[in-house]
Amino acid sequence: MNPQPVKYGFVAALGLGQMVSWGVLYYSFPLIAEAIVNDIGLDRSSLYAAATIGLLLAAAMAYPVGTLIDLGHGRKIMVGATIAASLTTLFWSHAATAPAFYTAIMVLGGLQAALLYEPAFAVVVRQLDTPQARPAITAITLWAGFSSTLFVPLIQSMLDTFEWRSTIMALAAINIAIAAPLYLWAIPPVTSASRITEPKTPTANEPSLLPILHQPRFYLLTASFCAYMALFSGFTYHIYPLLITLSDDTQSVVLAIALIGPAQVGARVLMLLFKKVTIGQLGLLTGITFPVAIVLLKAPPSTLTLIALCLLYGGANGIFTIVRGMAVPELLSRHHYGKINGVMLVPMSLARAAAPWAIAAYWTHTENPQGAINLILGLALLVPVLFAFAISTNRNRHTF
Repeated sequence: MNPQPVKYGFVAALGLGQMVSWGVLYYSFPLIAEAIVNDIGLDRSSLYAAATIGLLLAAAMAYPVGTLIDLGHGRKIMVGATIAASLTTLFWSHAATAPAFYTAIMVLGGLQAALLYEPAFAVVVRQLDTPQARPAITAITLWAGFSSTLFVPLIQSMLDTFEWRSTIMALAAINIAIAAPLYLWAIPPVTSASRITEPKTPTANEPSLLPILHQPRFYLLTASFCAYMALFSGFTYHIYPLLITLSDDTQSVVLAIALIGPAQVGARVLMLLFKKVTIGQLGLLTGITFPVAIVLLKAPPSTLTLIALCLLYGGANGIFTIVRGMAVPELLSRHHYGKINGVMLVPMSLARAAAPWAIAAYWTHTENPQGAINLILGLALLVPVLFAFAISTNRNRHTF
């Protein structure tokens, strides 16, 4: 059998599944949380604290999930987590007490460790050789890049037409009906006798993991990615309430946020035209774009500035996601992808978990959105600075 159709079907199915997973588990939260705050008066900082605890659970789950996927259990993990997320979302729609709300939000946050990007990337790396992994990861992020474009206006439309409980129930149905079958079809079971491409057989010459973990580059890259994850998580969770606070034009806000997806996709397509550009160059260029975008939050609000902000941020985020996925094999080592990525994911997940709560708490404390904007801008500045230090350090050639 010609392996190419299998490969493209595998990548497309994972990409479509990721588009749904991101929409249901991530992009829906800011809109629904705002609706809950306005409807039943639960404290915003408490809701975001629950989300933070959920992301802490995701941090604890990151390494074991990656290890299990390396062992071939990706299908069970991603299908099972999708079913669990649908059931939890359904429970969330019927929640009547504050503890029930917080429990649902925490569980959904924890399940992100088994569904969003990192497990999908691990599945790809297990199925494909390193040269094939970069275009495959790029293709998956192209599909997933449409998530905010599709789900933000869809959820806002459902919230305007129905109420938030019905909206959550609809998201549960979408998740179980679309994402679960895609993951079930695309990811081979652990008992599969073959892989899309033959796995590399470990040899005695394969370098040890420990020298890699002793490199300054490893820690600087991890620090840069921690700042990025905090920026991404904090900004994504707060972009809607922040823009609504700065501008009373809801339609312009929704339009601008919906453009993040096309900007991500457009940037990734553009990247395909410059295959000779290194991951280091891409990371530095896109990292610099983050603070440029966030500074626009301090400009007088208008439809133009909102659109420019989301286009710049979306484009940078689209490429930096790929930088993060390919940094291990191209900047650290071609070996031990799952283990190295798993170690890096622990502090990255902690940073992603802490950011939404910290920003929400500071916003509540200061009663001024400018405080939240300053925190987000500080994170945006750290991303390129730390990344520049990382790529300027020498890599130990014996670990590559």
